[in-house]
Amino acid sequence: MIADRFARRRRVALIRRCLLRGVYCRRRGWYAEGERWARRADEAAREVDLAGRATLLVDLASLWHALTRYPESHACARRAAELLTPSPPGPGRDGPLSDALVRMGDVERRQARYVPAEVHLRHAFALAPETDHERGAAVRLALGVLCKELGRYGEAETCYRDALTRLDRLGGEHPMRADALHNLAGLAHTRGDPGGERYARAAIEARRRTLGPRPGPRHDHVAADLAVLGALLAGQGRHAEAEETLHRAMDIFRERLGADHYEVAVCQVNLARLDHLQGRAEQAGRRYRDALRIKRLTLGPGHPEVRRLSALVAEVGDGLAGKG
Repeated sequence: MIADRFARRRRVALIRRCLLRGVYCRRRGWYAEGERWARRADEAAREVDLAGRATLLVDLASLWHALTRYPESHACARRAAELLTPSPPGPGRDGPLSDALVRMGDVERRQARYVPAEVHLRHAFALAPETDHERGAAVRLALGVLCKELGRYGEAETCYRDALTRLDRLGGEHPMRADALHNLAGLAHTRGDPGGERYARAAIEARRRTLGPRPGPRHDHVAADLAVLGALLAGQGRHAEAEETLHRAMDIFRERLGADHYEVAVCQVNLARLDHLQGRAEQAGRRYRDALRIKRLTLGPGHPEVRRLSALVAEVGDGLAGKG
C-alpha cells in the first residue's frame, strides 16, 4: 500500500511537470514541443487513478485544446467531468467542472454537434461562480462563438462584451482579452460591418503585449488575428492589403501548425475569394480545392463546412468548364 501511494504521488508529480512545460511551450508558440509534453502527461494520466485529482485532467484537456488536438481534449474533459460530477457542489467542484464542460462544449461545436455543445456550455455557465471573472469570461467566449455559428449574432455580441467587462475587472492585460477582441472582429466580419477592423488591430496589439517580442509576431494566435483582419480588409475592397495580410497569416500557420491545419484552409478560402474578385479564376479554383482537401482531413466529409465548400468547388469547376 505504501509503495502504491508513493508510485501514485510520483506519477501525479510527473503529470504536473509535463503540464507546466507543455503550457509554457504552447504560450511561446513551440507547438511540437508543447505536444510532446502533453503526450507524456496523457500517458502518465492513463496509468494512475486520478480520483480526487480531476483538476489535472481539466488542465490536460485545456492544454490539448490549446494545441488544437480536439479529440484528446474532449476525452480528458469527459473523464474529468465523470470524476467531478458525483462530488458535492462547491468551489472545489463547480469551477473545474465548468472548465471541463467548456472544453467539451467547444469541441462538440467544432464537430457541428450544436445541441450537446449548447447543453454543456449552458451547464458551465450556470456552474461558473459569479465572482470568478476569468472563468465567467471563458464560458461567455465559448458560448458566444456557438451563438455566432447558429446565427444568433446579438446574443454572441452580448457574450463577447460581457467577457471583456469581466476581464477588465481583473486588471492588467489578460491573454483572453485579445480573444474577446478577436471574436468581436470576427462577428463584425460575419455581419459585414467594416468597423470590425479596429477590434482586429486591437487584438493584434494586445496579443503582442501578452506574448512578448520574441514569439509574438510569429505566434499562431497573432496569425489568427491577422486572418480576421485580412478578411475584414477584403470586405472593404482593400484587396492588396487583404492579400498581403492573409499571406502573412497563412505563412505563420504553416510554419507553426503545419500545411494541413484547419486555419490554413480558412486562409486559402479567403485568398481564393480575392483571386476570384480579381479575375484569377484558375488560381481561385486551386485554392478552393486545397482548402476542401484540408477541411475533409480535419473536419470529416460530413461536416457542414465541408458540404458548403464542396458545393462551391463544384460551382467554380462548372464555371471554368463553361469558359473553356
